[in-house]
Amino acid sequence: MTTLELFIMPPAGGLVLILLGLLLWRRRLGRLAIWLGLGVLYVASLPTVSYALIHGLEARSGAVPLSEAAAGDAQAIVILAGGRRPNALEYGGEDTVNRYSLKRARYGAWVHRETGLPILVSGGRVGGDEPLSEAELIVSLLENEFGVPVRWVEDESRNTCENALYSAERLAEGGVTHALLVTQALHIPRARWCFEKTDLRITAVPTFERQPDPDEAFDLRGLIPQANAMARTRFALHEYLGLVWYQYFRYR
Repeated sequence: MTTLELFIMPPAGGLVLILLGLLLWRRRLGRLAIWLGLGVLYVASLPTVSYALIHGLEARSGAVPLSEAAAGDAQAIVILAGGRRPNALEYGGEDTVNRYSLKRARYGAWVHRETGLPILVSGGRVGGDEPLSEAELIVSLLENEFGVPVRWVEDESRNTCENALYSAERLAEGGVTHALLVTQALHIPRARWCFEKTDLRITAVPTFERQPDPDEAFDLRGLIPQANAMARTRFALHEYLGLVWYQYFRYR
């Protein structure tokens, strides 16, 4: 996330509004800012809101059941990296994958075993000076811990559209024109938009945050603020902002 995005996202966005409100307390605008900031924090931390935001993205993923995808003409699997955990003490202070990359890698290994298709892992050094790329961290996990081979490594990309561009270029060298795409389902709309700018056709076989149950009764606990709900809200808002940024500002 950029510094600007961190200020916009909850909880920082709500806290900034509250701070401005305290500074302008004597004015009506200041009191309004405080209530608005509290409202932002409350809404962002509701499970009901976080799942609604996530479901709005996942419903647009166009995900295909793995059994159906395996019966198609896909020639490879593309796993998109999702970040790193720097200086992990339990691993001797070395960098390792974060929970998003771990989830994608684990499911990518499952897809490989179910389909037999070769794997490409995509993800570079987002900070620019990390000792290993995100792709290399995932490759180490797949090969050394999951026992799954990786055929291609794309480690130059620093964002989703570069993931798509550089992955398509690497796979084109091997004659691959259609691949199964593994990432979170809520990331698929932004990733698909990027892959559509390339010659590589993708079929989404993502992981999901939560499968909605149409028969599930409304739970009042969904209106109780929870820290993990705010984290889901931030994740979803990051994807919505990314879609807007790519489509209207950066990649036109």
